[in-house]
Amino acid sequence: MTDEAALTRWFDWDPSRLLRDVDELAVIAPDLLRRTPEGEFLANGGWVGTLPLWPFDRPAPPNLDALLPNPMSVVITYPSAYPMLPPRVYPTEPQPAILEVSDTVWHVSPGGSLCLFQSDGMWDPSASIGDIVLKSAGWRIEYELMHRGAIARMTERGIVTDTHLDYLVVEQAKQAAEE
Repeated sequence: MTDEAALTRWFDWDPSRLLRDVDELAVIAPDLLRRTPEGEFLANGGWVGTLPLWPFDRPAPPNLDALLPNPMSVVITYPSAYPMLPPRVYPTEPQPAILEVSDTVWHVSPGGSLCLFQSDGMWDPSASIGDIVLKSAGWRIEYELMHRGAIARMTERGIVTDTHLDYLVVEQAKQAAEE
């Protein structure tokens, strides 16, 4: 028996979790495509595609598509210890510049994945991959606000549930539509 054949992946011992993720992302982010394990980077599978612009439980600001003309493309990878550890989200478009990866205000880890939690310990293993997708969509909006100079640093909690930046999103979207 080869090492590959002996390998048990997270979805082998928790197939219901995989089904939950598939069902949830079909609703929240239908443009993400499931990837089966391949190579070292996606050794435990993941998702590839684009995130929705505003998947939050409140109305989208007018002109959001002017502020964000293209959805964020990502690769989401599962760690071998999922769901004890959270999936990692790697933005491919826009891809943070090397200076942004090295400065914590951008919330990008040194390896290029989004920093969505203060620590891995903040991830709740019962949480869903949908939470990761929502936080990532919020990161994209804050990333644009940073590039436009509307904020000096990304928020600690993210805009998924924290609405205090909504007025800036509306203001910047209006400005982008006028440009």
